Amino acid sequence: MLIIEHPQDRRARRTQDAIIAATVSLILEKGVDAVTIRDITERADYNRGTFYLHFPGKPELLDFILEDFMQGVGQAYAKPYAELKEVDMTGLLPSTMPVFEYIEAHQDIFRALITMHGDMALRLCNMFRTYLTEDFVLVTEDSEYTINYDIMLSYLISATVGVIMHWAEIGFKYSAHYMGEQLTALINIKPTRLLIEPGQKGRTIHERMLLD
Repeated sequence: MLIIEHPQDRRARRTQDAIIAATVSLILEKGVDAVTIRDITERADYNRGTFYLHFPGKPELLDFILEDFMQGVGQAYAKPYAELKEVDMTGLLPSTMPVFEYIEAHQDIFRALITMHGDMALRLCNMFRTYLTEDFVLVTEDSEYTINYDIMLSYLISATVGVIMHWAEIGFKYSAHYMGEQLTALINIKPTRLLIEPGQKGRTIHERMLLD
C-alpha cells in the first residue's frame, strides 16, 4: 500500500484520524462509491493539499482504514500475552476484553468496513488463526474422544468471530464487557439438551420459562 512516509507525531495522527472519521461517516451515510475526496475534505474541514500529504488518493485511504483497524484488533489480541507463558482457558482470557473494547471504540469504522468488504468475518478468522498457529499451543483436557487440532481451532475461532459479527449486526446493543463475559460463558458452557418446541420462534428463553 502506497502511503506517503512522514513523522508519525501526534498532530499527523490527529489529522489522519479526522480524515478517517470523515470518510467513515460519509460511507455510512451514502456508501463508499459515492464518497469523493472533496466530500471528505469538506467534512474533515481540511484542504485537498492536507489530504494528499497523508494519502495518495481515495483507494489508498480505504486500504489504510482497513489495515489500521485490523492491526489494532491484532494488537489488542496479542499484547496481553506478551509477558505470559501459560493461561487458564476456563476463565476470561487476557485478550477477550481488549479485543471487544477496541472494536467497541472503533465500531463506526467496523460497520463501514463491513459494508465495503463482504469477507470481514473471514479476514478476522484468518488473523486470529495466524496468531493461534504461530504463537500459541492449545492444550485440551483428557477425553475419550480424539480431537482434531485444526478442527478445534476452526471451532473456537469461528465462535469468536461469529459473536463479534452478531454484535455488529445488532448495532453493538451490548457493552464490550457484557460481550466478553458472554463469549467466555459460551466457550465453557455447552448446551446439554435440545428441546423441540414448535411455535416458540421469536420468544426468548426467559419468556419461555415464564410461560412454563
